[in-house]
Amino acid sequence: MKGSTSVKLELRNPRYQDRELKEHLSELILYSKYAGINLEGFHESITKARLEPGQDGMEMRSGGKLVLETSYKTATSINQLVQMYPVFSTWDIKISEVRKSSVATKNRKKEKVMATKKPAKKAAKKAAKPAKKAAKKKAAKKK
Repeated sequence: MKGSTSVKLELRNPRYQDRELKEHLSELILYSKYAGINLEGFHESITKARLEPGQDGMEMRSGGKLVLETSYKTATSINQLVQMYPVFSTWDIKISEVRKSSVATKNRKKEKVMATKKPAKKAAKKAAKPAKKAAKKKAAKKK
């Protein structure tokens, strides 16, 4: 993968409650400054991250994971930080490639095809002929 490729990053930490995951994840930004690693745009990714319930469910408020989208370069830098500092040893990280849904592109293609189709001229002529014949018959009856 290239450095600018978008990846999905799933982060878990069974040590903290779900509502505290974002706060503790922002500690990575501080540690990255000390390590001299640039996590560009990661703070924005944290704010846009969504919390997904874990196996215990939302009632237990633990065991969930934060899912966020970032670049591959940033994701590998985060993985390095987690391995460098023992403070982050409880974090579980899973990196997966973001797959853009092809449904939207398929729908666009269908719309273009549907918009370019024109009614057949023969069908239009056939529809017009019975109407003309009916009008001629009515005119003939009136005479």
